[in-house]
Amino acid sequence: MGARGPGGGAPRHVTAIRFELERAIVENQLVLHYQPRVLVETKKVRGVEALLRWHNPQRGLVSPLDFIPTAEREGLIRDIEAWVVREALLTSTVWHRDGLDLGVSVNVSPRVLHDAQFMRLIRHALRIQRTPRAFVVEISAAGAAAEPELPHEALGELRSAGVRVALDDVTSLEQLERTRGVRWDYVKLGRAVIGAAARDPDTAALARSLVEAVRPSGARLAAVGVEDDAALAMARDLGCYLAQGYLFAAPMPQKELFDWLRGQI
Repeated sequence: MGARGPGGGAPRHVTAIRFELERAIVENQLVLHYQPRVLVETKKVRGVEALLRWHNPQRGLVSPLDFIPTAEREGLIRDIEAWVVREALLTSTVWHRDGLDLGVSVNVSPRVLHDAQFMRLIRHALRIQRTPRAFVVEISAAGAAAEPELPHEALGELRSAGVRVALDDVTSLEQLERTRGVRWDYVKLGRAVIGAAARDPDTAALARSLVEAVRPSGARLAAVGVEDDAALAMARDLGCYLAQGYLFAAPMPQKELFDWLRGQI
């Protein structure tokens, strides 16, 4: 058993992690890296996905895989995702003011969209941001499928405000069936599908089944995890509109993104 604090409270290591995360939010240790999304047919940059990182003073750059589960357990996920949305919207506003026509997407958990305070924050941020159609809110397919009740009202409100919504990292027909009631602007086929479909006939068959299931909805298809030419060819064969992955670029800080964009001209 872990050591407990005075009076039998929470384990000391849990309290320490919570304190570190709270400090990270307050002291601007959280940062966004950006991974380009490109048009499959032309490879022209269409937008970026904003991906969270934690610049921990002791441990360096920390992946969200190493702290988001703790944030969820400790009840900090709303504050962290609120920071991501504010920062991404501010960045998008500045870019468009400066003539950089790039859409920005962020991934949020479906649970926080049920939160009235979180939705108030988004409304306030959108009033400041003058190009809502340049903003995309993504929900992971696994997270949405596991949610007892999808945030239909919140997603509808976002779409009414001009924000586009995307179902991210789809890997099964069950996920599509579970989220069928939502009008998605984009459906992103997951890296587990795209990465293997070019080499595995069964995965290729699954990918085509996913495409056929999405087609009647009118949502545009995107491919995630495109890491080689074979995966890009598969994305093109499946009719994907957008693609992102290490074949094009890794997630990078804003300054490196600008340097990368200059190299694409």
